[in-house]
Amino acid sequence: MVDTARANASGGRAPNRLPGLSGPSSSRARFQEAAPRLSVRQADLRRSGALLALMTALAVALVGLISGAEWWWELLLTFIVVLGVAAGCRALALPRALAPVLSLVALVLLVTALFAPRTALLGFIPTPATAVEFVDLVSRARVSFYNQGVPADPLPEFLFLIVAVGGVIAWTSDLVAIVLRRPALSGVVVASALIAPASLLDGGISPVALILCSVAYLLLLRVDVRARRGTGAEIATSLSIAAGAIVVALVIGTTAPGFQQIGRQAIPAAGVLFGQGVNPLIDLGADLRRPVPVTVIDYSTTAPSPGYLQMTTLDAFSGEVWRHTKSPSTFFSSSASIGAAPGLSKHVKTSKVVTEVQVHNMTSQWLPAPYPVSNVEGLNGSWAWERNDLTISGLTATTVDQQYTVISKNVQPTAKQLRDAGTRYPDSVQGDLTVPRNAPSVIRATALSVTAGATTPYDMAVALQSYFHDGEFRYSLDAPKDGGYDGDTPGTIATFLEQKAGYCVHFAAAMVFMARELGIPARIGVGYLPGVITGTTGSTTQYQVTSDDLHAWPELYFPGIGWVPFEPTVGRGTVPDYSAGAAATPVPTDSSSAGAAGGPQRKLATDQPVTGGSTVDTATAAFSSSSSVAAVGLLILAMLLAPAVLRRRMRSKRLATVRQGGGTASMAWAELRASTLDLGLAAPPTETPRAFAERLRRTWTDAAGAEQDAASSALAELVEAIEEERYGPPGGRWADPALADDVVTVVAALAATAGLARRMRATLIPVSLLEGRLRASATARPAA
Repeated sequence: MVDTARANASGGRAPNRLPGLSGPSSSRARFQEAAPRLSVRQADLRRSGALLALMTALAVALVGLISGAEWWWELLLTFIVVLGVAAGCRALALPRALAPVLSLVALVLLVTALFAPRTALLGFIPTPATAVEFVDLVSRARVSFYNQGVPADPLPEFLFLIVAVGGVIAWTSDLVAIVLRRPALSGVVVASALIAPASLLDGGISPVALILCSVAYLLLLRVDVRARRGTGAEIATSLSIAAGAIVVALVIGTTAPGFQQIGRQAIPAAGVLFGQGVNPLIDLGADLRRPVPVTVIDYSTTAPSPGYLQMTTLDAFSGEVWRHTKSPSTFFSSSASIGAAPGLSKHVKTSKVVTEVQVHNMTSQWLPAPYPVSNVEGLNGSWAWERNDLTISGLTATTVDQQYTVISKNVQPTAKQLRDAGTRYPDSVQGDLTVPRNAPSVIRATALSVTAGATTPYDMAVALQSYFHDGEFRYSLDAPKDGGYDGDTPGTIATFLEQKAGYCVHFAAAMVFMARELGIPARIGVGYLPGVITGTTGSTTQYQVTSDDLHAWPELYFPGIGWVPFEPTVGRGTVPDYSAGAAATPVPTDSSSAGAAGGPQRKLATDQPVTGGSTVDTATAAFSSSSSVAAVGLLILAMLLAPAVLRRRMRSKRLATVRQGGGTASMAWAELRASTLDLGLAAPPTETPRAFAERLRRTWTDAAGAEQDAASSALAELVEAIEEERYGPPGGRWADPALADDVVTVVAALAATAGLARRMRATLIPVSLLEGRLRASATARPAA
């Protein structure tokens, strides 16, 4: 029968119309997809509801990034407005193209009403002045985003950025899930947004929030599947994209450079990113290990023996990290008189110190200055000083290229004043007595043992300081890292007390924990050592500070005197004179750098690692960072292209098997059905080959000409071959190799009428890939 049909056809091909098939060819491509179980309007409304649930779950995942609750309600309102307007357009049966346009307009109006009402008509219609205001907010938001720790302050420009970006995420998700009919890809959008909490929050994304996001995402996929005549391929493909999106979010959040948890920052070659996370001690350790130190500060001072350049203090311990507790602030623009030092009485001797500071390669929200500051002048941008610890921080400015003058006090308490201070601590320092409940017992036991016989807080403090200088402890940057206790939690400090090797972070945190165990208010000061002398001019001495001078030290509170610094770190800094119980230990100097009078003198920290080939190390680190970023990008790209590659290999294998004479008609037919599914046509397994073929023929246009004839002839051969295999006499097992070319011809004709969008969908999202029935038919053999 096949030979007769071929002989009667011109050119040895079958006639254009299959025997027994009737009906005119349509001039339009008609892709008859499976009828949905729900109406289009009902399906879209359900998708909108599922999207709102997904956006709400995303908002829950962001909790902890910003202080307060106002931002959360504004973000939720934005989600409701954007998705609600789009859903309303569809409920009113407006043209589909209007929904994304009107929802975007609604987003602009809402953001205008929330953040720039004074520049808008009626308070919500934007004007050119509104655009200028938005640009200014973006500019300020960039600085706020750079300076903020976690949780960030709810500044207007920062909230503008969060709400605007959240609205764009909701709008994009609606566009992808409903307009483009690809709800599975909305998981990529949400996964991108989850990078922020995964990388910045202490401990990463909350498991509860992650579960909520996953459940809401699966709900969206379930609604979409019910809206269609869902196939196994659609469900499996959606689930694979969902799993991949979540995995990518978690992988990036925990491994990508610059996105490490607890606020760690990548260290560029040009400057020091210090104190930008919730735990500056981690940044301090990373900066101290940089292979090439950089100059960060040049300053001159009238102090005969300058103290530390304090940037901030860490007084709150959450159980995992140290944090700076913000206190009421007083804002100023270029100069300000700072309030009195907390706890300092007029009975303590002080002297005036003038310090001229020039900042170079350092970017921080906190200003380095001698403590306590009385006045500061010459700053650019808006700054504020805090009441509890006199920390000076930038609101819309950083320390980059700042040049300013600081007037401070050189506080000179005597040992007798410190010993007689007593223990009547004010309420403002009661929080500095907090000790973690799960602190290892070795910390308290060591503190009690070291201070046995001491009768006053001062004597206890001196005993603690002397304990670290008893000759058993050593300074090391590498020992904590190699030993796995490079941190500042009670557990790592307990290990440090046993190993007796660490750097300033460990010494300072250990003395603070031990002092609190003894009932003495204590906190950690963070900043810079005085640096090295570079010259003298009259009564003024010039110093240079590098990234190696980063330092942390303990500060203990004494009534009537206030916060007093101590120095337990071996080989770093100088033990203060008022520590009468311990011998003053001068900063070691490098004798090789000692020259003529007034020449530079460089401190030499004991056990400071010496790194050779620093240029190569820096280049290697930069290459490693960029390579990791590229690897993450390639991972995402590979996940998105994996279905296309797998489908292409399956298609090539089937056709190659048929061409080589080892395939069956069922195998060629299975590939034809799979290709039609990918192109968006229905291919129900209950449809007969002739009915299926007739439906395919109606998708070809009359303008196809010779291509239409060739496709029709090829389709006729495929139909007759599959019918002969299924219903003919047994015996013939292998199919004609020409059937592979027939499949290619028919699929090319279908693709020509499908349009670019459907062809891209067929390539990138092949829904036939995991369809069970197609796999079964692909391996079927002729009846024996």
